[in-house]
Amino acid sequence: MLDDIWEQFLLCITSNDEVKEVSNKLICGVIFLYIQPLVPEKSEAFIKNIVLTCSKQYTTQYKLIYRIEFVRAEQNILIFRHRFYVPNQKMFCCGNECINCTRFRK
Repeated sequence: MLDDIWEQFLLCITSNDEVKEVSNKLICGVIFLYIQPLVPEKSEAFIKNIVLTCSKQYTTQYKLIYRIEFVRAEQNILIFRHRFYVPNQKMFCCGNECINCTRFRK
């Protein structure tokens, strides 16, 4: 399922008019996004906002959390560390009457 989400996520980024090319690489268990903006002068914050918008689209659709960090810029390519992951479920009752309490599971 996560592979399908990654595929849709990358399509979301490439469909943006401000992005020329996107690729991802798995290096030592960490996924890096290599994004080449259409206009080389686009700031890291502008491109990061595009990635955040696409990330939010899939975290609201599925039960996922994302993390994104800017790593560096290299020859008109911006490199980000990006991760989708499933949040941990509670394993015990803390007594605070949480909505996701283990007592309410069936």
